[in-house]
Amino acid sequence: MEVSETIIEKILNDNNFSIELAKRLGNQQQSVLGLARRNSRNLTLWEAVMFYKEQGFTEEEIFKNYQLYNSSVKPKKSKNERVN
Repeated sequence: MEVSETIIEKILNDNNFSIELAKRLGNQQQSVLGLARRNSRNLTLWEAVMFYKEQGFTEEEIFKNYQLYNSSVKPKKSKNERVN
């Protein structure tokens, strides 16, 4: 999964947001800006996602194609459930 354009734009255009994200990830701000320019998978790390949520974003706003991904994931059947 990739982060949405909303998150990318927020990182690239909001100085405080990108500084705080960099602190959370243990990176320099310039590194985080580079991650955003490449839409790096590192922007989906647990610590980053928790930061986005603390800033008021929902998972639908955080992830690109979240609804599409969420609908394509099928729940696993339990061990006791029989398959016909």
